[in-house]
Amino acid sequence: MKKSLFPVLVLALLVACKSSTKQSTKDSTTTPLEVAPKIDIENIKSKIQGTWVKKAYIDKVIETKSPLAAVDEASDLTTFVINTDDIKGDSLKVLAGWGNHDGSELTLKFKAGKQPSSIIFGAGELGLSSVNGANILTYYRLDEKSKKTIATQYIKALSQKPNELGEGTYYLVNKGLIAGDYTMTDSLGVISKINFDPHGKVSSFLGYKTYNINIDLNSDVMDNLDEIGFDSFSKDPKSYSFKIDADTLKLYDTRPNADSTELVLDKLKYRLVRVR
Repeated sequence: MKKSLFPVLVLALLVACKSSTKQSTKDSTTTPLEVAPKIDIENIKSKIQGTWVKKAYIDKVIETKSPLAAVDEASDLTTFVINTDDIKGDSLKVLAGWGNHDGSELTLKFKAGKQPSSIIFGAGELGLSSVNGANILTYYRLDEKSKKTIATQYIKALSQKPNELGEGTYYLVNKGLIAGDYTMTDSLGVISKINFDPHGKVSSFLGYKTYNINIDLNSDVMDNLDEIGFDSFSKDPKSYSFKIDADTLKLYDTRPNADSTELVLDKLKYRLVRVR
């Protein structure tokens, strides 16, 4: 299974980072909170602290049960990490992930923007709003072609500082697709009880300890199937293609096609049924 660049990028960005301004988004329909022109940093800190992930991407992954089907939403700014402990004066550096693949750094300034409840973020603005009691961050930026302001919504995945840039995205994808209890019956009729937790740990499944859903698709050859890896960063990793059919998680072996440009499904290896 392909290893994400996110873990490496976090360390690299501590040494040297580059800002990026590319963005493509959907219009926001939330109701902004009232924020005074003079930003109360202490009041806003707890609301913006954490790892934020592009809402449209997570929504489509869950709706389609497939990161591959949602790859069109895995574009531009997909995640960012705000660690308010890093505030210096009226600004801080924010780790940013692009297309579930690359990383950079943006500057967040606690200065009021032109949009309601917004502060300066990179080349655009970051607005705070509330939907059904949950905070939403919206990134506003000017589209160079249309000359219109475009907005993209982000939902909070984790409050604590992550170990890697992609941790929040993995957490929400795992939670929305895989996390939970399952049963599996082998060829001898032995039933196993298996658990996947949203932080990427698995228990009682063939001795594996961790799992990792591939969210970095279509960047390499043979990236054409949804993939789940087990113990991916160990000396003995294993991966399967997966499909979710109602309450059933199906794991398949795969093989290359004739010219090794795509993977094709092979034998169905395991069928896991979710316990409700």
